[in-house]
Amino acid sequence: MVRFGYVLLVMASLLPHAAASAEAPAAPQPAELVARHTHAFTYDQASLAGAGADFLRTQTAGTQFVLLGEDHMDHATPVFAGALLQMLHDSHGYRHLAVEQDPVAIEDALQPPLRGDASRIAGHATRWPGLFEFDTDEDLALLARAGALVAGDDAIWGCEQATGASRYLDELVRLAPDADARQRAEAMLAAARAADPGPRYSVNWLIAPATSSKIAALAESFDAAPGSRAARLLDGLARSAEIFGYYRRAEAGEFVGLYNNTVRERVMKANFLERYRRAATREVLPRVLFKFGSNHLYHGKNPTQAFPIGNLAHELAIANGSQAYGVMVLFLGEGYRAYADYPAWMRPLLPAAEPRTPVVVDLRALRPYQRLFRESIEPASVWEQRAVLHGYDALVLLPGSRPGSTTGRGQLQ
Repeated sequence: MVRFGYVLLVMASLLPHAAASAEAPAAPQPAELVARHTHAFTYDQASLAGAGADFLRTQTAGTQFVLLGEDHMDHATPVFAGALLQMLHDSHGYRHLAVEQDPVAIEDALQPPLRGDASRIAGHATRWPGLFEFDTDEDLALLARAGALVAGDDAIWGCEQATGASRYLDELVRLAPDADARQRAEAMLAAARAADPGPRYSVNWLIAPATSSKIAALAESFDAAPGSRAARLLDGLARSAEIFGYYRRAEAGEFVGLYNNTVRERVMKANFLERYRRAATREVLPRVLFKFGSNHLYHGKNPTQAFPIGNLAHELAIANGSQAYGVMVLFLGEGYRAYADYPAWMRPLLPAAEPRTPVVVDLRALRPYQRLFRESIEPASVWEQRAVLHGYDALVLLPGSRPGSTTGRGQLQ
């Protein structure tokens, strides 16, 4: 009898909980959540405006780094990046732009008469094919804008591996310590020019099987002092040939893992940290806008199984008592890119209909509901959606875009 009474007591205690559960509101629809956390804005080369601009300004107020992840060679993205840089500079004191470009290319772009002049930077890109990996008019105009916005030689940080082999070798000819080293450098310069004559970006010389050994022999003939200009140029070429070599070796069937990604991320981190340490002081830590391919700016492991430079930025900001904010940019344009061109796992995170004006979607607000978003996608794709939800803080959609142009060579069309 006692036991039966105990069971009744337990059942009675559960009744209020069951009633509360029955009265709990239904789970929100993913599309409703996205709509609730989507903010429209406008932009041009110099400014952001509207509710979405206010949202981004508020979200980035306490940050040390803002990470803009992109698909390359687009028209709208560099224009948006320039407007975002201006806003971060004016509102939060940002003074640096870190880019996925050859460090020597950026050094050149910050020197007179190139600095602040998109047309002159474009002429330099034409002279040295491959030096600027991303050389659309819009990308070069962004470099000019950043160079004009902030004084000093650290306004822009080039963090990519070496891509401008001919530019490097031409300088090495002039730095050669003796006739033997000069002849070696001249022969390699001629070979690089023949393999990659332009006008479009290519790395045929850097990726060739014999290039690494030739660079090593050239370095031996230079015997350059560590830290010297010659040593830096030679080391940049050597590391780049190694990375591109992993691509070639993998395509040939060799088991080289994903070293082309992991080693490359290590090079980009090293290039970034060199500039960071130079700019950081006890009183002031640099505040930096990154513009890289979206694969490089995840917080955590990226889809190619590397802990990328973006993860370093997030963790460095945390170590400094601050935070980073990641924005993945998606572009749209008639006959160019539509929702259907993005993976199925991405589309639940986007507004129900393709927007006609630029919008920002707050991913931080969607994270608690990630179970709802993954219910409509294939189980094999759940990890990719989860990686974006946690690896980025917002999505920016830019409708009305088109491929980046090169007809104006540095002039926006």
